[in-house]
Amino acid sequence: MRNFQSEISFSEHLAEKRIQKAQARFGEKTINFILAIALFLLGGNRKDISTFFGWPIGTLFSLLTRFNDTGVKAFIDQRISQIQETAKTVQIQPELKMPQNYLTIIFGEREQRILIPPEKNKLVLNASNPLQLKTIILTFLNSGLLTANQASEILELTERRVYQLNQMLQQEDVRSFIDKRQGQQQTYKFTEEIKAALIQQYTANIITGRSTASTQITKQLNEACNCTVSDRWVRHYIITLGLNRIKKTLPKVIHQLKKNSKTL
Repeated sequence: MRNFQSEISFSEHLAEKRIQKAQARFGEKTINFILAIALFLLGGNRKDISTFFGWPIGTLFSLLTRFNDTGVKAFIDQRISQIQETAKTVQIQPELKMPQNYLTIIFGEREQRILIPPEKNKLVLNASNPLQLKTIILTFLNSGLLTANQASEILELTERRVYQLNQMLQQEDVRSFIDKRQGQQQTYKFTEEIKAALIQQYTANIITGRSTASTQITKQLNEACNCTVSDRWVRHYIITLGLNRIKKTLPKVIHQLKKNSKTL
């Protein structure tokens, strides 16, 4: 193909004007879909294209798949099309309608299509598995199968919180939800009284020359407070409270205070 960039002149001002006019006529989403397909056909990097439009990479993959399967129909908003079709036929449609009875799963560069029988139009989740629900709904959101508003209604969260959780899922995988819940539970157990006892025990061990290792402090803390805090969290709060920084300086301060009291 000939290099269009060297043979066709472009005007940023005209581009902005024309795009705004087209968006006002056909809708911003439809025009963005058309531009994304055009950029892809002209050799644009898929990740760069999705970043430019502020989309998750899964949204672009879904658009490209629909374009390959249905052509220009891919530019039509699926939700609006379904609403119009429902109004015409006055029939009850499945809550989640898959195009052409298959679901395309994209994982990196891998792509797998799964056939879905027409009668299988329900997704059943265990109510006692909130993390499973959260992960699946956010995956649907990231793939463009649900809107942020729909996801927030299902999860009973604000849209802002849904966006935050979706970002966590994309960056840190499902373990971000698990670690956060465990962290909250452990932090709840580590009360202000235990923190005070930690400071007292750590300081006492420094003054008396005993070990200030987290394993030793944990053992003493659990015995003194009759609790079961973990060595990991004791070590965390030793660093957070800055106790590890006084290990060398505190004996010098005490020695200087004793010296000054003798002088007085």
